[in-house]
Amino acid sequence: MSTAAEPGPDPVNILDHVTLTNDQVALWLGQFHDRYLPGAQRRGMRLERVWRSPAGRDATTVHILWVLPTIRAFYAMRGAAAADPEVAAFWAATDGYALDRQRRALQPAMSGSAAAPDPDRAGAGEAAATEADHTPADRTAHTGARA
Repeated sequence: MSTAAEPGPDPVNILDHVTLTNDQVALWLGQFHDRYLPGAQRRGMRLERVWRSPAGRDATTVHILWVLPTIRAFYAMRGAAAADPEVAAFWAATDGYALDRQRRALQPAMSGSAAAPDPDRAGAGEAAATEADHTPADRTAHTGARA
């Protein structure tokens, strides 16, 4: 029997990007906080961070990072969001004035111990990765679904 702890399931990170005119950012963030956030938390989404960045002279992109503990939790959240008319209403209202919005669902491409390159595996100036190092399950998952 191994004494090492078994790794847990990989979390799913969701990264939302909403680009707005500068004068709409405060309004949208208020709507997000009041109308979207409580339901998202009930659907199991944990708000990790909210950032803003310039998206040109007159626009700002709001970046929102969510975490769900497992891929099962991700699909359960998507099902719950699809059944909730408030979710569709929030995003429809957002689409009425947002310049752009995107959502990406991401999972780790490498385990925590493999995240840093191993200098002993790489040759002089060349990568030591093989096809076996990169299975389809390791690839980042993307979805355009809204929740």
